[in-house]
Amino acid sequence: FNYRSTHHLASHGFYEFLNWFDERAWYPLGRIVGGTVYPGLMVTAGLIHWILNMLNVTVHIRDVCVFLAPVFSGLTAISTFLLTRELWNQGAGLLAACFIAIVPGYISRSVAGSFDNEGIAIFALQFTYYLWV
Repeated sequence: FNYRSTHHLASHGFYEFLNWFDERAWYPLGRIVGGTVYPGLMVTAGLIHWILNMLNVTVHIRDVCVFLAPVFSGLTAISTFLLTRELWNQGAGLLAACFIAIVPGYISRSVAGSFDNEGIAIFALQFTYYLWV
């Protein structure tokens, strides 16, 4: 569902996405997507796809969706390092970044092809904490 929604967003635009009635979801009733979904994941993937196309890097939206979680998990390790370094010291930051990189619960949500909210949400959470501190 997330990939199909992102593909629709990238193909038809944001306002069409908000008014989209998906007849394949919640079969046989269908689903009004704009009012029943948090569009952060789809907008992030669509925005990255749009930026890459503006830079003449031709990439399919599927490839952006597949590699979104691994890229953001790397950024999560960096933001965890920055947050912990700010709170304690550089050694603790390095240790925290290593721990977040090997946590089994996060690895299962940040592998290539895992196109769900957790891949971006944990990075956003850590980076927001870093900016707040």
